[in-house]
Amino acid sequence: MSAGTVTVIMPALHAAATIVDAVDSVRDQDYADWELVIVADDLCDYASLLPRDPRLICLRTAKPRSGPAAARNVGLARGLQPFVTFLDSDDVWYRDKLSRLVPRAQEWGIALDNVRFRAASGQGPEGVYWDAPRAGHHEPSFLAAVSQSLWPVFRREVVGPLRFSEDLDFAEDAVFNLALIARNAGAYLHPQPLHEQRLRHDTLSRSVTAVRRAGDAYDRILAALQDGTDRSFAAAQRPWAMDVFRRRQALNQAFAMSEALWFEAFEVACRAAPDAAAG
Repeated sequence: MSAGTVTVIMPALHAAATIVDAVDSVRDQDYADWELVIVADDLCDYASLLPRDPRLICLRTAKPRSGPAAARNVGLARGLQPFVTFLDSDDVWYRDKLSRLVPRAQEWGIALDNVRFRAASGQGPEGVYWDAPRAGHHEPSFLAAVSQSLWPVFRREVVGPLRFSEDLDFAEDAVFNLALIARNAGAYLHPQPLHEQRLRHDTLSRSVTAVRRAGDAYDRILAALQDGTDRSFAAAQRPWAMDVFRRRQALNQAFAMSEALWFEAFEVACRAAPDAAAG
């Protein structure tokens, strides 16, 4: 029996080459009770590239290049189902993503998996966020040790009125996810990967400005937490959030000084050997 319909929100920008695989991975789920809200942040007619399926809903941001935060907020305004989650238009899910996580989200409020990352070209790093984690509920600090996009399945009432900060063009997803995980006092973690993050060189997060943009975003996030203008984290959680983003800021600076090509692999190596990374 279905636990309830899941709204899957997918922002799309210059995604014609990858979106079919991403959408097919949702359509292939063994949990069929979902709707997929695709929000174009460009002028592409994505509906013309996709199969006819009444569960696919194609929308647009108010103007092109409004940013992923604006696109996800459009999806959140449209999706009012019992559960909500997100999928980037260049990533894919494994077939049992929803069937495994929705019941856990029903029980715990938030459920996520141990995402696998791999180079889309096949030439590059491959790994998972956590090395053999324990299945079950984890505290926010354990989950915050990974700075990549976690993209859990949320119970809709856990999300409530929270929206993505459209003032940020980097780490807006981290603020959203961590704020909800902190408010929920943690989340359930499925120890195997159910989501594949496909690393590509031609995305904003791989651009020559990515490290600078990340540093600027962390400065702005920390300033808002410090002066109390942040509206994502509850007041009692702001000191914890400041510690998390200071560590991410330091990691971003260490990456900039390293010879590493892929941040994901760099971060995994740093967690495996924190003393060496600090040195």
